[in-house]
Amino acid sequence: MLFATVSRGKNRGTRLHPHRFKDNRYHVQLGKQGPFIPVTDPRDIACYLSNGYSLQMSDADGLPPSLIRPESIQGWSPD
Repeated sequence: MLFATVSRGKNRGTRLHPHRFKDNRYHVQLGKQGPFIPVTDPRDIACYLSNGYSLQMSDADGLPPSLIRPESIQGWSPD
């Protein structure tokens, strides 16, 4: 299971998970300005992370999704 932990700010320590948008897909993108790529199968996310894509992640309590870099995401291996 992929997750990241907020490291600073008022939500420090909050655990984030891949955010599923209303279209039932996850969003990955290269950098903040790049267009997002919708991903339907969560098993495909690790492939994008290994290629340097960032992932939109949020918590279960309604924080808006944040773009998280692959090196900050745990639960996957680049191998």
